[in-house]
Amino acid sequence: MKAVRLAELREVLQGAPFAAWWADLQRAQAAAGQASERHRDLRAQAELMDQRAELAQRAAIDAFSSAGGAEEDQARSGADAQELENRALALVGTYEEQRTRTSDLWYRLGGVERTLEEATDPAARRQLERQLPTLRQEYGQEDQRRDRLWAEVEALWARSLERSLLSHEHGERARRIRREAERLFKEADERRQRARQLQAEAGAAAREEAAAARLRDQLLERAEGEFGCVHGERFLYWRHRDDRRAAFAVSLVDDAGGAEVALRALAVYTVGPARGVAALEPAREGPAASAEEADRRLEAHLLGPRPAPGVPP
Repeated sequence: MKAVRLAELREVLQGAPFAAWWADLQRAQAAAGQASERHRDLRAQAELMDQRAELAQRAAIDAFSSAGGAEEDQARSGADAQELENRALALVGTYEEQRTRTSDLWYRLGGVERTLEEATDPAARRQLERQLPTLRQEYGQEDQRRDRLWAEVEALWARSLERSLLSHEHGERARRIRREAERLFKEADERRQRARQLQAEAGAAAREEAAAARLRDQLLERAEGEFGCVHGERFLYWRHRDDRRAAFAVSLVDDAGGAEVALRALAVYTVGPARGVAALEPAREGPAASAEEADRRLEAHLLGPRPAPGVPP
C-alpha cells in the first residue's frame, strides 16, 4: 500500500488512468447489479411458477376424484332406473293377466244382464237375479285390482324416468369435470415447462452476475497494481504519508444512510486502525486526528457544537 499525501491522492483520482479505470468499474458494477437483480427476479418467478404448477396439479387430481364420484352416481342412478324398469315390465305382465280376468268378468256380467232382460220364466229370473250382485261385486273388485296394478306400473315408470334423468345428468357432470381436470393437467404441465425455462434464464443471469463480479474483482485487483492501493468491497486505501497511524479511504459507492457519515463516490476520508471505516472523517491536509479527536469531531458533526463551560445551553 503506497503512502501518499492528500494532494497526491487527489491528483491520482483526477488523472486520466484513474478516470478510465473508474468508468470500467462503474460499468462492471452496474452490470453486476443488473444481473443480480435479474437473477433474483427470475428465480422468484421460477419458484412462483413451480408453486402454481403444483396447485394446478392438485386441482386436477381433485377434479379427477370428483369425476369418479360423479360416475359412481351415474352408475348407481342408472342401475336404479333399470331395476325400476324391470319391475314395471314384470308388473305389466301381471296387469295384463288381471285385465284379461276383469274383461272375462265384464263379459259374463253383461251376458247375465242381457239374459235377465230377455228371460220370461220367473224361476230363471230369480236365479239370474241371485247371480247378478255376486258378479257385480266380483267384477268391481277385479276392476279395482286392475286399476291399482296400472297405477303401480305408471309409478314405477315415473321413478325409473327420474333415476334415468339423474343418471344422464351425473354422466354429463362427470364428463365436464374430466374436461376441466384435463385442462388443469395441461396447464400444470405448461407451468412446469415455463418454470424450467425461467430456471434456465435465472441460471444464465447467475452466470452473467458471476462474470460481472469477476470483472469487477479483476478491476479492483488491477487498481492495486496501477495506483498502489489496497482494495476492499467499498473502499480503496492508501497509507497516510504524514501519519503512520492513519490511511486514506476512497469510497467507491454513494450511500447516504449506510454509515455515520454519508458516503459519496470518490470522496476521500481518513481512517485509523482502531475503528477503520466505522469512524470515517473527511480527509484534510496534515496529520490525521487522534481517535478521541475524531470521535469529538463526529459528535460535533452529528449533534452540533457544545456550549462553553458555565454557559447555559
